[in-house]
Amino acid sequence: MLPVRVLAVDLGIASCGWALIEENGEDGRIFAWGVRTFDAPETAKERTPTNQLRRQHRGLRRVIRRRRQRMAAIRELLTTCGLLPNDAKTGLARPGLDPWQLRAVALDRRLDGDELAAVLVHIAKHRGFRSNSKRQTNAAAEDSKMLGAIEASRQHLIQYRSVGEMFAKNAAYVTRKRNRDGDYTRSILRADLEHEVRLIFERQRALGNTLADDSLHDAYAGLAFTQRPLADSEDRIGACPFEPEEKRGAKRGYSFEMFRFLSRLTALRIGTRHSERTLTVEEIARAAEGFGVQRGMTFARLRRILDVPDAERFADVPATEEGKRDVVNRSANNGCMQGSAALRTAIGDVAWKTLLGVPEKLDRIAVILSFRESAESIREGLDAIGLPDGVADAVMAGLDQGAFGDFAGAGHISARACRAIIPGLRNGMVYSEACAAAGYDHAQRPATRIEDIANPVARKALSEALKQLRAIIREYGLPNRIHVELARDVGKSAEERDEIRRGIEKRNKERDRLRDVFVETVGQAPRGAEDMLRFELWQEQSGRCLYTDRAIPPTAILAGDNSVQVDHILPWSRFGDDSFVNKTLCFAGANQEKRGRTPYEWLKDDTAAWEAFAARVETIRSMKGRKKRNYVLKDAASVEEKFRSRNLNDTRYAARTLIEYLARLYPADGTRHVFARPGALTDRLRRGWGLQDLKKVLESDGEKRRADDRHHALDALIVAATTESALNRLTRAFQQAEAAGSHRDFSGLEPPWPGFVEEVRTKFPAIMVSRAERGRARGEAHAATLRQVRQEEEGPAVYERKAVLALTEADLARVKDAERNAALVESLRAWIAAGKPKDAPPKSPKGDPIGKVRLLTNKKVDVEVRGGAADRGEMVRVDVFRKPNRRGEWEFYLVPIYPHQVANRERWPAPPDRAVTAHKPEDVWPVMDRSFEFLWSLHQRSFIEVERRDGTIITGYFVGMDRAGGQISIVAPHSTKAIAAGIGARTLKRFEKFRVDRLGRIFTVARETRTWHGVACT
Repeated sequence: MLPVRVLAVDLGIASCGWALIEENGEDGRIFAWGVRTFDAPETAKERTPTNQLRRQHRGLRRVIRRRRQRMAAIRELLTTCGLLPNDAKTGLARPGLDPWQLRAVALDRRLDGDELAAVLVHIAKHRGFRSNSKRQTNAAAEDSKMLGAIEASRQHLIQYRSVGEMFAKNAAYVTRKRNRDGDYTRSILRADLEHEVRLIFERQRALGNTLADDSLHDAYAGLAFTQRPLADSEDRIGACPFEPEEKRGAKRGYSFEMFRFLSRLTALRIGTRHSERTLTVEEIARAAEGFGVQRGMTFARLRRILDVPDAERFADVPATEEGKRDVVNRSANNGCMQGSAALRTAIGDVAWKTLLGVPEKLDRIAVILSFRESAESIREGLDAIGLPDGVADAVMAGLDQGAFGDFAGAGHISARACRAIIPGLRNGMVYSEACAAAGYDHAQRPATRIEDIANPVARKALSEALKQLRAIIREYGLPNRIHVELARDVGKSAEERDEIRRGIEKRNKERDRLRDVFVETVGQAPRGAEDMLRFELWQEQSGRCLYTDRAIPPTAILAGDNSVQVDHILPWSRFGDDSFVNKTLCFAGANQEKRGRTPYEWLKDDTAAWEAFAARVETIRSMKGRKKRNYVLKDAASVEEKFRSRNLNDTRYAARTLIEYLARLYPADGTRHVFARPGALTDRLRRGWGLQDLKKVLESDGEKRRADDRHHALDALIVAATTESALNRLTRAFQQAEAAGSHRDFSGLEPPWPGFVEEVRTKFPAIMVSRAERGRARGEAHAATLRQVRQEEEGPAVYERKAVLALTEADLARVKDAERNAALVESLRAWIAAGKPKDAPPKSPKGDPIGKVRLLTNKKVDVEVRGGAADRGEMVRVDVFRKPNRRGEWEFYLVPIYPHQVANRERWPAPPDRAVTAHKPEDVWPVMDRSFEFLWSLHQRSFIEVERRDGTIITGYFVGMDRAGGQISIVAPHSTKAIAAGIGARTLKRFEKFRVDRLGRIFTVARETRTWHGVACT
């Protein structure tokens, strides 16, 4: 019998653990294993996708560029019309002119050319807010701080003729004219500024100003107020899996909303404690009648429409939740027919009923509203549909009123597919049957290209997994099977991962609280996770066994007391669910009597016992609805295989995508070669096989993950060992225990092969973690904050702005031009001494509130940017040179290279050549001339080994250099937390670089060729 090889990967957002095992009958061995880590394409702290940051920075640069171009064009216009002497920026310099006062007096006296120019330029520089998105109207919104502030400003504006007059004369705006630090109270609509410009030109012409003619006004308005529309996104909608020639339909489209609604109705079950039923065709028709009259359909409303008796319940929906839950979406605030209701309201019932005869037109309207941005583009699309008279006008009117703000995004299938499936759903067919009736395979999915995955974190992780698997297969050949486990945050957005993190933190705090309650209740500390599990179940069940309705004494909670046991509500051997929602704390006698049955299968022959049990479950308010469903599930036979498949296989989108790719490696022989395993199962098996301590350490406040990346390989090994035969053995063990009514959990499981645990513990320390070397010059060329630079007698001085709330008494000595600003300094000193009262901010000698002050720093000009100074970006690389000293011993020299040097080829046609000398200015650092020998470049996570003069050897990954002292930092191969810092390079006895490939193999790097922009320069 040939041995069977199983390859497994444990994929996270920045790591890929892998393991290759070989099984031969009952025997097996670890053939190879390792870990590859890589950069997740997001910031470490905020978890902001790096492509989003790049997009934001590009957008900001574009705004600045267009503003510069706009102002240059306006200066040229004003020069051509005789208002300015020239179009240079200095042409606007007019000492003593206050543009705010000029804007006010422009309505009552004639302005000179330079005065009118100052007014027009002032308005063009800050031209007010205009939204060109259909999802934001120019009215205040409760969820928009800025729009609310705009509306408040407009209320003030009613009392004045123009914005300029309001800002010049209203006491609320005297001290400050601009927004600052999240305060939008000075926000103005562009439309109001356009009105002001028209009024100024009208008044100036009335006052005899010949410069203010119509041609200047029209030309100026075209330059100052024109805004480019947002780009439509209709062309970027994905294809439908059922109708490949069709685009996926709009989420808020009539057909898609009706399809989702009917799909939910056909799956809905209504029943009593004795029986359940599905909706009849007549009930489905009644529920769908008047679709779109309201924004959604709560279960309470559905109950009224169908006249469901109070004694009957909607399956999995607590009675207290019926008025809060939408039939399709969980929240009633997110109604299942919002789009249809919005469109029906906008066009009226007559037009709506007419268009129901041609639903494709309703769907086309939804697509246009969802994926077109400008009013002009939307109107053009509506006119092309061929709508009844007045409908397009009604839609545009609704657009102006913000009625379609929720129209965004595409569904998973096309509107045409929805329309084809809907007839079957109306006839009571479930989704799969309705798809079949329409000629579709409901399980069919189009092949996904990884490059088409929108989530950059998921795209990067899946791409790295494929690269890693290719490297493994090249080395060891194609395995018989591949097992995959994806961390639950792969494929999640930053917001979703933050939500997961917050949930974990909340859970940990709750466990800390429960630990204290445990001690108070039981009289001793919990001895482990099993005690805490039993206690949580005991609390959830109000201290009673739900099977018998008997009180469980607190002393029986301890895991050693076998009179009380943890039982799987739905037998694990049949459902594969080992989660908290499928566990109950019960007396051993009840567990033995229940055996491998569901509660309903056990109690159904005793109607009174079953009804009493179901009533007990229903009264527990703190219990989740899903858990209550497990307790009272009746049709177990029809769902157990589906539940077991879901619990033992990972069916998430990212996992499916990776499986699709890997399946293509194998011939189409009808055999399944690729499997996905859920992380929860891996965790249970790792504990059951006695290997949990390699990943986590038990501390007084619970389990903590070790700072050791080798655990990714351990998890991959567990996934590899979770073969179908291993699952069958596990299932048989549970079946035997369930049949006997005895307690069974995952502790003390039989290992995959004899000696498995010993082999793992022996080989685990030797795992080499391979970290991707960051060889490309990416990231910010310099920090975003620019500081003022002023030439002084001692040289350039760098000043920074600091918020007054952060000022200390010592900072006052660094205030810019302290002698000239003596009164300002004293005002700040008094305010600080008073405790920095926020309701009485410090004021300047003029009486203006002070928000920030400029302070002298001890910083040098690291990177010169537009006359200011910015901090350097993260070091791109460190070039290492060596040269023998007078004693013939090698000395090593480090040349730091930064992004701004790589980016500026004009300033840096060749790489920098000065090596750091500890605590010396850069201009005295030694130049690396031909007497120095170039060795190689160090990048983030280059693998190196150094030996100090005292014989100490340090091996690990390079993570940075201290520029001030010329000292490097190295992290241990297995953990980025174990850092050796402060390693002086100049006097090292030995300094070597290595390359670590994807499989963790180490190769010596003797020498490299120094390059600059890909060209050799040594």
